Amino acid sequence: MAALTCFPPASADDIGGYQGWYVIHCNVYGANIYLDDKFVGTAPMGALTVPVPINGTPYKKIRVQKYGYSTFVDSITTVPVKGDMVDLYAILKELPPTTPAAIIGDVGWYIVHCNVDGATVLLDETEKGEISQGVVYVPVYSTATPFHSYTVKKDGYTSFTGTIDRVPLRGESVDLYVSINPADTPTVTPMAVGGDIGWYNVHANVDGATVTFDNDVKGKTAKGTLSVQVFVTGTPYRAFTVYKAGYVPYTGTIGNYPAKGQTVDLYATLNAEPATTAPTPVPTTKSPLNPAISGIALILGGVCAMLLTNNRK
Repeated sequence: MAALTCFPPASADDIGGYQGWYVIHCNVYGANIYLDDKFVGTAPMGALTVPVPINGTPYKKIRVQKYGYSTFVDSITTVPVKGDMVDLYAILKELPPTTPAAIIGDVGWYIVHCNVDGATVLLDETEKGEISQGVVYVPVYSTATPFHSYTVKKDGYTSFTGTIDRVPLRGESVDLYVSINPADTPTVTPMAVGGDIGWYNVHANVDGATVTFDNDVKGKTAKGTLSVQVFVTGTPYRAFTVYKAGYVPYTGTIGNYPAKGQTVDLYATLNAEPATTAPTPVPTTKSPLNPAISGIALILGGVCAMLLTNNRK
């Protein structure tokens, strides 16, 4: 087995050839360091300097691990140029202790990271703890049945379920990352009919007027309008009527049907009903006769009386 050479940090003047350098800093002495799964050395007390040919394939990932600590994994986004040095930093966190009595086989860890504290973590529908300070540690044993999925859930949030593609080895940790979002407030649709929705805005000059579409009551106007939801896949309406007591009803035709998300305006003007005049009552008493007519009647009466007297003689 070839011995690994650990180089101290070097200045650009000391570096020759077509290469640059990664200077890897780690907080845990003796941790194993990998670049794209290639072992490049263990973390010294200071920093590990790794030469990188600038004409080679760039490294994409750094992984640092040690038994009893969470595995550190991060992307490498900067490639050193000729004679340049790039610093990489790895922070390992110590895993919670386990009691020897609880260990059936070799122990590894799943570390579930989540943005919401108090969320419950389940492995294959078995509860394993709650998120605290953004993380929960779940011990697993190499001799146990492997888990296949993990779920993170909390009331008021949309649950997340992901797949588990590998089992951690002894002393290894596998990180699982989750971000859950507040659940959307459910919306209640006023009709059970499916399809895309459009709107009619019925404008009227009278508030509190009833609006009907093809004799189907849709509501009453308020502040000069009424919005009526319709489904573009439904049967088109043909006419609308607006009416209120004391006003002449208004009926209009519906010529345009809204498309998805579109609004069609309809206008109605209500006029007050005309005032009615009470009929003239029929008189119940007879009017007195005109004086001229009365005089003529008296003369005729006298003439008749004289004729009757002469006849008797």
